Amino acid sequence: MDKLLQRSNGKIDIELLNNNFQKFFQSGCCKILNPKNYNEYKELVLINTAGGITCNDNIEINAIINNSQLSICTQAAEKIYAGIGDPARVEININLNNSTLHWLPKELILFDNSKLRRKINVNLSDNSNLIFCETSIFGRKAMSEKIKNISFSDQWKINVNNSLKHFEAINIQGAMMENYKNNYTFDSQSSLSTILIIGEIINQLEPELRKAIKNIENHYCELTKFDDKIVIRCLADDNYDLKKTLNFIMKNIINGKLPKSWDL
Repeated sequence: MDKLLQRSNGKIDIELLNNNFQKFFQSGCCKILNPKNYNEYKELVLINTAGGITCNDNIEINAIINNSQLSICTQAAEKIYAGIGDPARVEININLNNSTLHWLPKELILFDNSKLRRKINVNLSDNSNLIFCETSIFGRKAMSEKIKNISFSDQWKINVNNSLKHFEAINIQGAMMENYKNNYTFDSQSSLSTILIIGEIINQLEPELRKAIKNIENHYCELTKFDDKIVIRCLADDNYDLKKTLNFIMKNIINGKLPKSWDL
């Protein structure tokens, strides 16, 4: 007789108006902290009390942000473990109106034989700003972990005034090593980070960002600006080096507004 394996389900549903919560809902393994800070940005810390994500888990996060300034981060790295069953599902939906959001979760760590399907959807009005940073780590180098097989689908869709501004996807099924060693994908680098900046704020931040990128050595980090957005890509062999780089970049553009849990 087959056993029914225990799985985690969690949901967060929040709404902000003028930096005040109109809705603050949490259920299952998903929890929210709202620590005190001393800047104009509201700060939220997302917590997964399950300690990680595995097959058949379901996580849903919904946020409506009106006329507010908000930073969202996570308490710790989100670990995607090997499991039995269908891929875990994570869906994130964010709507911004006349607001600024710093989306700064800690890294997503994918283990060998893990399975994940994630979708991130962000809708902005044209008077909003978004600084979006996502990091994916394929195995922890310090623990000598090797990723040989994986099922990972990650889709990001960002709209401005209901028109598509940015879309990208990673879809890795099966043997990871073919992608890992390919010079046109990971080039044997196990840590990948993307920073997206959208909104009028790009004109203010671009000069300092370009100066910061020029001072980064020892691994790949490039900036491009097009279609009224800035895209920064970073690749590194070690997650610690990548974290130092991200810290350096963020402190050059939003120092003083970073969440307390962001620093190394």
